[in-house]
Amino acid sequence: MTISDSTLTSNVWTDIRTLIVSANPIITNSTTGATTGVSVLAKYNDKTATRPQIVITPVTADLKNNKFGDTVSAKLITVVVDCYATNTLGADQLFDQVLYQLETNTIAGIELVGIASDYAFNMAADSKYQMKSLSLSYDRE
Repeated sequence: MTISDSTLTSNVWTDIRTLIVSANPIITNSTTGATTGVSVLAKYNDKTATRPQIVITPVTADLKNNKFGDTVSAKLITVVVDCYATNTLGADQLFDQVLYQLETNTIAGIELVGIASDYAFNMAADSKYQMKSLSLSYDRE
């Protein structure tokens, strides 16, 4: 997909989702070896969550600080991907798969310049999911 300034955030969101879905992320049970597929969503599904979830939050794009007489075309783009599973190992497995996919594949028109992670426990609607969050920073010149 071509990333344009007029549809920047939606283009980046779609490209990120395409890369994650193409990785076919799964959780493997460390005891039985059984695997569970994952839903890749635009919002957390706390009502009927029957499987682990990867949620891509809305993409943000900030203008870089410009110098006098310079143009303002460069943008810092931030994408947050939240990986939800019933246990910490599952959250780690999803996180590792998403991170590998997004680190090893490029998106035309933007460059990955920073990666950060975080962990949380989610109790929405008593779902008790573990969440590991991946924050990706991209630069667009």
